[in-house]
Amino acid sequence: MPILTAVKKNLVLLAVTLPVLLAGCATRESAERAQASADLADSHAGDARSRADEARSRADAAQGRADEAAGIGNNALGKAQSNEQRVAVLESDLKKAKAQIHWLSRNVVYKHPLHKKHRAHPLHNTTTLPEAPKNPGM
Repeated sequence: MPILTAVKKNLVLLAVTLPVLLAGCATRESAERAQASADLADSHAGDARSRADEARSRADAAQGRADEAAGIGNNALGKAQSNEQRVAVLESDLKKAKAQIHWLSRNVVYKHPLHKKHRAHPLHNTTTLPEAPKNPGM
């Protein structure tokens, strides 16, 4: 039995060490593959970072344009509101003017320009007028 136990010990030792030895080889290859994958992932991350930076700069430019458009829109809104107020004032003035014209057309008598009265010129009279009496004091 001692031989059997020695063989068993060797078999147990071989059974334990063989997977560890094989696992060590696999671990080295796995580490190399993992390093290659990490390098590739780092490269992809660098590309993604550069694309993200480019997208950020485009977004900043778009935000600048949007702010400019908002400023233009606010100016247009202010002018429209100012024009709306002016229109309200002009409409009020127009109503007053129409009311005044209506009042004038009802209450003012239009006067025609004075025409010279044409006097009938006497035709040559054949009759003579009597002379006025002379002043007695003379």
